Amino acid sequence: MRVANTLLAALTLVVPVACDSDDDVATSLPVAQRFLTAEDAPGSNPDPVETGRTAGDLDEFITEFEFVDPDEEEMTTVFEEAGFKGAGEDTRFLGETHTPEAHHLISSYIELGSEDGAKKALDWLEADSMKPCPQSCAVQISTFDPGIADARGVHRLSTAQLIKNAGTPNQRPRDEYWIGFTEGSFVYTMVLFGPPGSSVSVEQAQEIAGTYHDRLSGN
Repeated sequence: MRVANTLLAALTLVVPVACDSDDDVATSLPVAQRFLTAEDAPGSNPDPVETGRTAGDLDEFITEFEFVDPDEEEMTTVFEEAGFKGAGEDTRFLGETHTPEAHHLISSYIELGSEDGAKKALDWLEADSMKPCPQSCAVQISTFDPGIADARGVHRLSTAQLIKNAGTPNQRPRDEYWIGFTEGSFVYTMVLFGPPGSSVSVEQAQEIAGTYHDRLSGN
C-alpha cells in the first residue's frame, strides 16, 4: 500500500506545462521590438525625420496613419469588428547618411481582438495597397510571393515616365514593396522603397521580411 501511495503521489505531481501561444509571445513583446530592428535589416538606422508613432484608439489610427485611398466609413467598420486595440509605426533608412533618396523601411503593427480579426484587417490593408493613389494614376501595381506562409506582397512602381504621362507635379518616382502577415491577433507590415533603378528589389524585401517574421514568431 505504501508503494502504491508513493506512486500515486508522484503521478499527481506531474503537471503539463503549456507552450506560449502566438498571442502570448506577441503581446509580451516591448513595443520597440514589434518594429524592424538593425538585426532584421542590417545596415539600417532609425530615420531622424520620420519618427515612430503609436495609436491607442481607432480614430487616431485612421486619421494619423497613412494609407493609399481609404474609405473611412468602411475602414471604421472593418477595424471595429476586428476588435482594434492599438497600432504603431516606425521608419528606418538604409545606409550611413539619411537623404530623401536613401532606401527606406517602414514597419508597423496592429493589435486586434482575435486571429480572425487580424486576418480580416490584413485583407483590408492588402486591398488598400492595391489601389492607385487617389490623385494620380501614374503607378503600376502587381502582387508577388513574400516567401512567408499566408503573407501578402504588393509591388508599386511609379517611374519618371509614368509621372510625366499621368502623374501630379509633386509626385516623385518610387519603387515600393509592401509585405503584410499575421501573427496571432497581430498584423505586421513592412514597406521597402527607394528610387526606381536603384538596388531596391523584391529579393531584398523578402529577406528582410523573412527575418522580421521569424523573430516575431519565435522561429
